[in-house]
Amino acid sequence: MKRILTFLKLDLKLKSTDTLVVSVSGGNDSMALLDMLRRLPYQLAVVHFNHQKRSESEEDAKLVESYCKAHDLNYHYYALDIGSGNFHHIAHQLRTHYLKEVANIHHTTYIMTAHHLDDLLENILIKLTRGSNLLGYAGMQQVHEKDGYVFVKPLLYIPKHELTEYVIAHKVPFLEDQSNEENVYLRNRYRHAIIPLMHQENDMLLETVKQFHIQLTNAFKYIRNQSMAFTTDLTIDVEAYKTLDPALKDDVIAYILESMHIPFNMRIIEKIESVLLSKRPNLSYRLGNNYTFVKSYETAYVKQQTDVANVKIELEMGRTELDNMAIFTFFDKTQSITDHSVKLCYNKLAFPLWVRRRQDGDILTYNYGHKKLKKLLIDSKVPLEERQSLLLVTDSDDTILWIPGYYLNQTLGSDYELYFELIKETSDA
Repeated sequence: MKRILTFLKLDLKLKSTDTLVVSVSGGNDSMALLDMLRRLPYQLAVVHFNHQKRSESEEDAKLVESYCKAHDLNYHYYALDIGSGNFHHIAHQLRTHYLKEVANIHHTTYIMTAHHLDDLLENILIKLTRGSNLLGYAGMQQVHEKDGYVFVKPLLYIPKHELTEYVIAHKVPFLEDQSNEENVYLRNRYRHAIIPLMHQENDMLLETVKQFHIQLTNAFKYIRNQSMAFTTDLTIDVEAYKTLDPALKDDVIAYILESMHIPFNMRIIEKIESVLLSKRPNLSYRLGNNYTFVKSYETAYVKQQTDVANVKIELEMGRTELDNMAIFTFFDKTQSITDHSVKLCYNKLAFPLWVRRRQDGDILTYNYGHKKLKKLLIDSKVPLEERQSLLLVTDSDDTILWIPGYYLNQTLGSDYELYFELIKETSDA
């Protein structure tokens, strides 16, 4: 218990006035944590979850509630209705949601769970089996801050047998979860079949796991600090990225995706890295949650994916509004022009005029000949997403007259004049 007090006071720097939210299942691990914390100078808010999967669930709830009443502790009970789907994932999400809810009620940010050193070993083996990043392979963290809450595992470096010894020595009531003996779950298969063999090979296995965890966590923290320093506003300098160490290349991508709450795995990181290292100046890779990773010349970033609407709207003399995209004006009278007007000279045009998106095969006409619009945009290093949102003014024969900021047709003669102006332009993305 002295180790716990030292950790909370010196490492977390908790004050005696702080309130701790404690998740308690009723098993010996969580009851040991609860009893230890009860003896320390902190206010506690105990939370018990009934997953409604076992006939003994009501007994667990009664045990925890009885302990809280006996020691005058705040007690919160939640019956979880999980239904179909990934049971463990959904249960974890619900528990986290309600733990935050209780933390808000008691005006605290500290949430305690009873994971211990044996749990850490199982977690590392699962991560190795399923795949992860460097931090994942290190296993669960003793302190983890997310969304303004501090999730703490005070027992993480304490082996389970010490917790069992504690509850027996201090006569702390607890109930065993019989599902821990079933080999339906991967964690239990490791616990019963693999880990005993590992203990036979190394009687200091748990201490070895602890050192592995500490070393890998420290390595990750160093790399992550480098990743954070490298990225500015979650963007990547493509040429600078190419010079990075491979470990840092992977983590720069992981850091950006994590910051935007986008699920990923090593396959996705490898796909994005191939985009960054490609010689092609404009590339993109579609991610989940309607996001796209975009490489545009010297810069790369993640953007929310929106489909650009296909536009073809007839322009009227005067003012024409394009919904949430732009406001065009064109006149044939010089008294209507402004400093921002563009003059188009012509002999003959096929009216009415139109505004539309660019299309494959669009050709621009110059006095010296023709040029594909695509070639102009490439030569001008116009980012791909900006190309997709360009607006073109054409006549009814689809002759391109004006592309704001990029092109004005000066091959049409000089008998008459029109004045174009883009009054307002906003992103339709």
